[in-house]
Amino acid sequence: MRAVHAALGLVARQLDAASNPLRRSVASRSSADKAKMSFSRGAARRVSIRASLSPETAENVVMQISGVIKFGAPMYNKGDARGCARLYRQTALSIARDASVTSEEIRTCLRDAVAKADEIARKAAEEDPMGGEEDQRTQERVAWALRRGLDRVVDLIMDPPVDEPTVYRPSVDDNDDTAVGDDDAPAEDEAATPRTPTVDAESAALFDFAKTPDLAGRWRSLNDGVMGGVSDGRMRSAISGTHAVFEGTVRLENNGGFSSVRASFGSGIDLSQFQGFYMDVRPGDEASAGKEYLLIVKDDECMTTQVNFKAKFGTGKKGGWERVKVPFAAFDRPERMGRAVMRGALRTEAVCEVGLMVLKGEG
Repeated sequence: MRAVHAALGLVARQLDAASNPLRRSVASRSSADKAKMSFSRGAARRVSIRASLSPETAENVVMQISGVIKFGAPMYNKGDARGCARLYRQTALSIARDASVTSEEIRTCLRDAVAKADEIARKAAEEDPMGGEEDQRTQERVAWALRRGLDRVVDLIMDPPVDEPTVYRPSVDDNDDTAVGDDDAPAEDEAATPRTPTVDAESAALFDFAKTPDLAGRWRSLNDGVMGGVSDGRMRSAISGTHAVFEGTVRLENNGGFSSVRASFGSGIDLSQFQGFYMDVRPGDEASAGKEYLLIVKDDECMTTQVNFKAKFGTGKKGGWERVKVPFAAFDRPERMGRAVMRGALRTEAVCEVGLMVLKGEG
């Protein structure tokens, strides 16, 4: 997997389609509308599950599960699968026995997860009476059986839209002669300078790698090693010094499957005057052409709750430099460890971190 990024910046909130070099944001705005409509339809579908729960109970259940996963996952990753499983089991039974949880579907889901976990342990004990139930692999399977039940409950309550999420791809204006998308694009490290974004009152570059190659060093790697995986990835400056390269390998061993890089803005920067992000991108090799990636954004609240916002984008297939625009409206589903959580919208006035990620099957 290799995706090349020349620059990452901001698209202004108000655009003049006749004169602004970022006038292609009209297409991005249309995509954002689609994302909003999908979210609204998803909210409508939630009625059947949430109608049987009070808003306070629904939020409490999600927070209980999110909290126990926050503590249980690190225990599992450190080798204490038994302790992790014990926490998950206690939480599952606590929620299932809670009189305020009036959804029989939720109760059944949790009871089934506990029953499955108990069955795994029972069979292991029968196969190895001398300690099969306590075996590390057995406890890992038990923990995962319980975790899937907890995750399913969050999905039942949040019920994210079944619609495929919007994937933001390069848009080419018919009158823009600077957009590059030809089949004769130079190799990754050839000294060809990418199209430099125009920085004016309507836009601002957060990372202009062509102007300041050292900015690639501000991006730190965050791969699936935090979950026991063995994938790798990094951001580096190209040999030519004209752009940065996000590269690595996504591996599936040990329940892994993602590679990412992150850049911090400390206590946060105010981006509320802008409409969204833009990225000048091209695939770094033939295998990466047309691949999908995630743009990750965190605000100040995310930094203390392990929550993030993600939006999908894709590179072009021809190999040339193209601009992708992702509106802030696309970051409409806060999540923790891939699961939806309840909280407010992205606080664009306090953005603390941005990142790029590629998942298994997409890189």
